[in-house]
Amino acid sequence: MCGRFTLLILTPAANNDPSLFHQIEYIVRCHYLKPSMINLNKIFPWLSIRNKLLIAFAALSILPLLFVGVYSIFSNVRMMKKVALEKLTVDVQTIREKTANLLENISSDLRVLKNSSPLEAWILKEGTTARSTQSELQQMNKEVLAFAKTKGIYYQFRLIGRNGDELLRVECINPNDSAKAYRIVPQPELRQGRESYYFLMIQSVGHNQVTLAPAELLYKTGERIPVMSFAMPLAGERGIVGILIANVFEKEFIRVIESKKQFEPSRKIILTTGDGHYLYHSEKKKDWNRLLASREEDNLQRDYSPFVAASTLSGSEGTITEGADEVISYAPLFPQSDLSGKPEATPAFSVPVFVIESVPESAIMGPVRSSALTFIGFLVLFLGSAIGLGLVATRQFTRPIAQVQRGAEIIAKGSYGHRLHVETHDEIEKLADQFNVMASSLEAHEKEIQQHRNRLEEMVERRTRELLEEKTKLQALLDNVPSAFVLLDKDFRIQTVSAAFASLTGYALSDVKDKDCGMIFQDGDVCKECLCRKAVQEGMIESRVEHMVDRARGERFIERIAIPMKENGKVGSVLQIITDVTKRKRLEQELVHTEKLTAAGEMSSIIAHEFRNSLTSIKMILQLLAESSRISRPEKKSLGVALDSMRHMEGIVIELLDFARPKQMQMTEGNLNEIVRESLEFVTPHLKEKRVEVTVKLEPRAVILKLDASRMKEATINILLNAIQAIDTPSLFKKRGRISVATKMTYLQETLRELAFTKEFEQEGLGNREPEIIIKKGTACALVEIGDTGCGIEKDQEQRIFDPFYTTKTNGTGLGLPLVKRTVNAHRGAVKVESVKGKGTTFRIYLPLHHDT
Repeated sequence: MCGRFTLLILTPAANNDPSLFHQIEYIVRCHYLKPSMINLNKIFPWLSIRNKLLIAFAALSILPLLFVGVYSIFSNVRMMKKVALEKLTVDVQTIREKTANLLENISSDLRVLKNSSPLEAWILKEGTTARSTQSELQQMNKEVLAFAKTKGIYYQFRLIGRNGDELLRVECINPNDSAKAYRIVPQPELRQGRESYYFLMIQSVGHNQVTLAPAELLYKTGERIPVMSFAMPLAGERGIVGILIANVFEKEFIRVIESKKQFEPSRKIILTTGDGHYLYHSEKKKDWNRLLASREEDNLQRDYSPFVAASTLSGSEGTITEGADEVISYAPLFPQSDLSGKPEATPAFSVPVFVIESVPESAIMGPVRSSALTFIGFLVLFLGSAIGLGLVATRQFTRPIAQVQRGAEIIAKGSYGHRLHVETHDEIEKLADQFNVMASSLEAHEKEIQQHRNRLEEMVERRTRELLEEKTKLQALLDNVPSAFVLLDKDFRIQTVSAAFASLTGYALSDVKDKDCGMIFQDGDVCKECLCRKAVQEGMIESRVEHMVDRARGERFIERIAIPMKENGKVGSVLQIITDVTKRKRLEQELVHTEKLTAAGEMSSIIAHEFRNSLTSIKMILQLLAESSRISRPEKKSLGVALDSMRHMEGIVIELLDFARPKQMQMTEGNLNEIVRESLEFVTPHLKEKRVEVTVKLEPRAVILKLDASRMKEATINILLNAIQAIDTPSLFKKRGRISVATKMTYLQETLRELAFTKEFEQEGLGNREPEIIIKKGTACALVEIGDTGCGIEKDQEQRIFDPFYTTKTNGTGLGLPLVKRTVNAHRGAVKVESVKGKGTTFRIYLPLHHDT
């Protein structure tokens, strides 16, 4: 008789220390449970002990009641369905007998009238060529009137001739009067030729058969009289001679059908023909006239499933409990066979008629639901009682266990000073004492751990402060270095940058953080051959200097150094150092430029001095020989050629002297347009010689600025002569060359930089100027633009055309364009050249409208 429960209490480890997990196992012996009973621990492992005991008490009190109640409910359902089916069958048989008797009586009445002497005589005459007299029709009226008075269920008797004319009518005088009085309708009130409907009714009816259909007749007061129309064809020797019609009051018909019934409030009674058309429907008797008018839309096949329709019209008796939400009983109104099983020879009615009665399943199951609700009420009552008693019984057992559980939760949250106070004088009290011992041990361990934690936090705080100081020093060092430091990860995404990065690139750290370096520098040349990727691939430091030009800062030189940072022998990041070396590069260019100019000036001075003295002596001797009378004419001609060559050499010497010792600039206000026009007039003979077309487009306003007119004119002529010499003489296969000359006022769209002739400035008395010409963006300038369609200049020659003595002409000196550049620079201007090989060259001279002299 002894069973046992195993109670496991697991306390979570404090501060995630696995050594602080404790498991206490205690066995509570129980003398009222057998070991062979169901183990609720396995079925409901997530429930508490109290809930498991409550489940056991509730199950013991409810299960017997539940089994008995369910069995009773199912038994009541079967019994009630059986009783309902028996009641429906009795109702159907009663309706069947009464309705069949009514219809048989009506059929018999029609046969009695048909076999009466006056009507037989009329049929006999109508079957021949003879016609009935008025007296014979009056005799028939009296016969029918006498017959109608004896019955009282008929509203009308009518006789329709073969041509559709109404021959006689006997009808009730007041349909609403309980004492039925009848009259013979006079001849003028009879209908003529409008009764084709009845001929349609008897199309498939035998000579001794009757057909029927619901109808509504219009009374003389406008009131509609619902009736059931019965029609019998009258046949003579020549076929159908007329139709005998009896209209029975609808209320008489309904009174017979809706006699005493078992299910008064909810039953439904239907009379239907063999093709499913309604003759009577208890729910549609108010719309009596629609039973015939809407027979195609409102019939048995439409209202019920095919199975129900086929079963009810099968000709046999039966019941249906499945396939619909109703319980249905059905039977044919007239048996199709007699008691011996043989079919009847000639049925009284031409169409089969079926009786159907149905009751909603809810009407039958209502008492069952009431019983079920009563059972559920008792079930809830017993369940509540069982749970209440279980709560009282288990409270004494579960309360100390709950105290132990709450103590474990408190200690799990870190309150190791908590102690349990349980006084049950049993094993649970011993368990609480052991729990207090465990709490004391945990409290001692917690104090020791807290001491270690405090010492560790002090060490971490001190080390963090040292690292922060070192980081601040390093960051200050990097931020004050003019070079920008960029740290990339192994995927070349930017991790951090120094302060100089923003000034060099225009991007802040927030703009480039975690972005690919190629996305940041894609507008430059850096990504054409990525320096960082090359450094990672080669595993060594890579560097290069890049030439960049932008509108905001002009020409710049950027030095990039990529250093692969290795961790455990593998490259984990890349340090890129970006330095703006534009000043250094420009200083180098200035030194080279100055050395070139100095050497060219010295060489020009030496050559001009030595050549000039020798040329002067030679020229004097040649002139004396030319004046001598002892030489012949051919010899004089040869001396003239020699003197022309001497003059050409003197011109070259003069150019060398002008380049070596330039004259001082004479700055006065002048019109740039006039200077251009005079230069064009000077080169007009050369233009005509090569048949060059000239297009001139000068600024409409006078371009007045401070300049040396003669030196500027000389520079313009030099550029025009170079343009003319670059154009080939036109021929049969070559078009005429074109030169375009234009002046205009403009504002610079970008900053222009150009190295100037520094020594010349000092010699010309222009003061100590900077060696570099800088015209800032937005400066107002006068622009002289000279373009040609000549042979163009090679790309590698564009940077050298302004170097002294550099020329590609066979008879050139290489001093023309350097003199142009010197003159423009002396006016604090700049000269730019654009050329496409084979298409032509364009020179642009920019002269600031305002500059210091």
